[in-house]
Amino acid sequence: MGGGTGGGSSGRAKCGVACLSLENALVHHKRIAILTNSNGFMSVSSNWVGEGKDPFLCHFPDGDILARIINVLQRKMNLGFFTIFNKLKAHRGEFFSGKADRWADEG
Repeated sequence: MGGGTGGGSSGRAKCGVACLSLENALVHHKRIAILTNSNGFMSVSSNWVGEGKDPFLCHFPDGDILARIINVLQRKMNLGFFTIFNKLKAHRGEFFSGKADRWADEG
């Protein structure tokens, strides 16, 4: 997910993993649930949901990835595929939180 304007934070990796997962689900015509322990990703992505929202992607450090996510979500929606984003607790010992961190690091 290089080449963007984002820095080296794990937030970029977590956003990138979500994007790659969504793109893979689209190619394979699958429903998907995105599980993340990233407050940053969830709060930023929520800016593009609901009425009256009209933020500028250029103000988001990882706007290049988020633009891809939005594109994939629109395509999945047009095909009738359900997608859900779920925030997990970000504490040590939380099974899925640890997995999310490891998968983001591998991504």
